[in-house]
Amino acid sequence: MKNILFLCGLFLIVSCADVNNSSAVSAENQAKFEQHVESFRTFAKGFNEEDMDMTMSVVSESVQWSPPYYNGGELIGYDGFKSAVQGYFDDFDDVVFMEGEGPNMNPDADPNENSAYWSGSLYSSATPTDSPNGLRVYGLWKWKHTETGAEGGNKWYAIINFGDDGKITGFSDWMDVNGMAVQIENFVNNN
Repeated sequence: MKNILFLCGLFLIVSCADVNNSSAVSAENQAKFEQHVESFRTFAKGFNEEDMDMTMSVVSESVQWSPPYYNGGELIGYDGFKSAVQGYFDDFDDVVFMEGEGPNMNPDADPNENSAYWSGSLYSSATPTDSPNGLRVYGLWKWKHTETGAEGGNKWYAIINFGDDGKITGFSDWMDVNGMAVQIENFVNNN
């Protein structure tokens, strides 16, 4: 019995040591992660300022975009992505991305205290990785509909992949696109 308890204790110590060693993040990967977060922030700032050059400056010409609306699973390239961004510029003003989840959705929050950005393994069926080239982003997009003046917002989630040059090569995002139309319609019907 003492041998079994000893082996169980030894197993726990070894297991805990392995977990701690495998969860270390290299300084290089941390720096890449922070660069990718800043690239996304540049993208969001470009959206807010309706500055196409700034928005697209962090997007690779080889980008593949999976939009938040159903389109049969077709990936959209650079020109289609840029056209969709222009459509948002045309239809919405005062677009702001509020980083984080839940109570941390505050544009003035300390970025080190929110949970907007995650990296590493993106898919549960994939081999675990500590690569910072895949970024998960959580937050809330606030906006004002240009034509009606309706103000609204959408909870939003994206998986963004970056190439070796630090530019966005893959962009898949999810939000309630129909909810935007409902918010606008409710505003129009109540005013």
